[in-house]
Amino acid sequence: MKKVKTTIIGCGRVAEHYKKIIKRYKINNLSIVGVCDLDEKKALRFSKLFKCNHYKNYKKMQQLEKPQLTLILSPSGSHFMHSKHALENNINVLSEKPMTMLPNNIRKLNKLAKKKKLMYGVVFQNRENLAIKALKKALKQKRFGKIVNISINIFWCRYQNYYNDGWHGTWKDDGGVLNQQAIHHVDVLNWLFGPIHSVFAKSTRRLNKLQAEDTIIVAFENTKGVLGTIQATTAARPSDYEASIKVFGEKGYVQIGGIALNKILVWNFLSKRKSDNQIKKKYSENVDSGYGNSHYIVLGETLKRLINKNSNALVSADEAENTGRLIHSIYNSCENKKLVLLSKKLLSNKLGLNN
Repeated sequence: MKKVKTTIIGCGRVAEHYKKIIKRYKINNLSIVGVCDLDEKKALRFSKLFKCNHYKNYKKMQQLEKPQLTLILSPSGSHFMHSKHALENNINVLSEKPMTMLPNNIRKLNKLAKKKKLMYGVVFQNRENLAIKALKKALKQKRFGKIVNISINIFWCRYQNYYNDGWHGTWKDDGGVLNQQAIHHVDVLNWLFGPIHSVFAKSTRRLNKLQAEDTIIVAFENTKGVLGTIQATTAARPSDYEASIKVFGEKGYVQIGGIALNKILVWNFLSKRKSDNQIKKKYSENVDSGYGNSHYIVLGETLKRLINKNSNALVSADEAENTGRLIHSIYNSCENKKLVLLSKKLLSNKLGLNN
């Protein structure tokens, strides 16, 4: 079996999830040849797990290991730097979200990747959730008729220790609940119901001490005139409760919930189909955390494409840039207390500063 030589930059929280999925789903066409973290103890621990070399310096790792693919799992503010170095050295990139803190930097790296015929992809795993696939199919079949309203809720729990690591919650390296947690759900919104025409938002800090927000509410309108809301917080206590999307249309209503958009809770259309009886059972899944189960699909498809010399990512940089611009427009609305048109391509005055 062909294997893709892969390095990992960042051995923190999300790397723990990758470790779990690689073990659980036995991803056999992956060969991890090096791991890197500024905290050498973390890198050493992962190197023992994957039986590979560990590094503190990512440039040295890339030079010595000569990988085909790098997984960028580092703090968000470092994604641009790490991705740029990889692409410049002819290494394909799969980055955790956000692809970079600034949309224009995604565009720069995308141009570089295309010039070198390399893959430059981002992990928006919720697109691969069974429940989201069922919703997408229903939309394609026009089962809702005219969409009336969309609402997205993310009620998750992050205690103060989460924000005490030096980068979570900072404007330079992270942002708040919108850019760190809710970005996945904003991406699903943009993917299924975009383009978004305008946003009006308000953010605050309720329980956690951080530079950015732990709670945000967004009102939006898409280009077809559909109104909707996003409510997101990391100040839910004492645990994660919900990551949901509700879609109301003239011909039906669907609610997808669970803690990771992983369960179909309501599937109710005026025009019934025989298959509707099995939808909840067939397209709902149990998950361990808000990461959900779909990372393995993204990783597996990425490896498969690279082996087949296909440099098109599962989620392209163009799509990631669109989601990044929506995030920035929402933050700009919070900062200026105004309705923001997406066509203006306005940026946050804080997010990704110095990036």
